[in-house]
Amino acid sequence: MKKARESQITYLFLGIVLVPLSIYINYPYIMQFTFPEGILTLFLGTSSLMMAYLSPHLFPRDERSKEIIGKSMSINYFVLFSSMTLLILLTGSLGPFVLTSTQVLIVLFCIMITTIPLTMIVYVNRI
Repeated sequence: MKKARESQITYLFLGIVLVPLSIYINYPYIMQFTFPEGILTLFLGTSSLMMAYLSPHLFPRDERSKEIIGKSMSINYFVLFSSMTLLILLTGSLGPFVLTSTQVLIVLFCIMITTIPLTMIVYVNRI
């Protein structure tokens, strides 16, 4: 339980530092209506805050935590494939958006690092 508490404090500190920092970094991009290149820091911060909530539930490594991780990974498989399909449709040759390959990878990574802890939170409340 001590390791869970230490991890929770670390995740909470990291989230509290990253979220305001990312808002400061991305504010000019958002005001100019351009793609914010530093948006990854915002998603890392929110993911850290979600992991701070999940830390006491996942670090005991019991049957419940294994079930939470297993179910969330299976849902994330479908979420990633559906988000890739949606990005192909939106940014393809006939799509309305134009993104560079780096921007597409940033969007995919942001989706991935957000949905994994988010689905775990859903299953923590259900199991």
